[in-house]
Amino acid sequence: MRRRILYIAVSAVLLTILSGSIADTSARTRPEFHFQRGSELRLTWGVVPLDAVTMASSFSSEPYPHYYDTRTIADVMTDGRCYGGDGYLTGAVGLTYTYRFRKWFELSGVLTYSGYCRDFFDKYTDKFAYRYTDTQISLMPYVRFVWVHTNLVRLYSGLGLGISMEFDGDDYQLLPAFAVTPVGITVGTYIYGIAELSLGNTGLFSIGLGYKF
Repeated sequence: MRRRILYIAVSAVLLTILSGSIADTSARTRPEFHFQRGSELRLTWGVVPLDAVTMASSFSSEPYPHYYDTRTIADVMTDGRCYGGDGYLTGAVGLTYTYRFRKWFELSGVLTYSGYCRDFFDKYTDKFAYRYTDTQISLMPYVRFVWVHTNLVRLYSGLGLGISMEFDGDDYQLLPAFAVTPVGITVGTYIYGIAELSLGNTGLFSIGLGYKF
């Protein structure tokens, strides 16, 4: 499984680099409209972000295995008395600022939030015992290579790399964050719709809205 994920990631990175090279040459020769530099804001929601994979063990029917790892013996005994209810993922909620430097090249800063929560109950009384939460907030610079650019439609690929802070119960840790987008599309002029296929913290499939100014 890990080898498959690594293969997909490497392939997507190579595709992104190749798309950037194609965009550099084709965008210079395509006289479709007059390009203007400017800024954009995007709000997106993505399903199956990278952190959903790291939280996959929380969906089992057993109590969360690491929740009491650093706590007392009494906590461990309490953990054995509990069972987990349904778990809920927020998906990846993203806010992006973009500046269009050239017709084929855009640079962004991407902020994403992804959360998970699950209630646990006493095995013998079925009463609520505790709630487990896991949250990741990531920040990364992101480059976008536009290989089709018209007044209405843009097709592009992108690559981002940054850091993520995970809040796991009472603990937190820093983790790498990334997003590789083999293909994305925007439809519209000043206000536009977004759809992307990606691998990483922004979600496997994302949709959203953007605004140019």
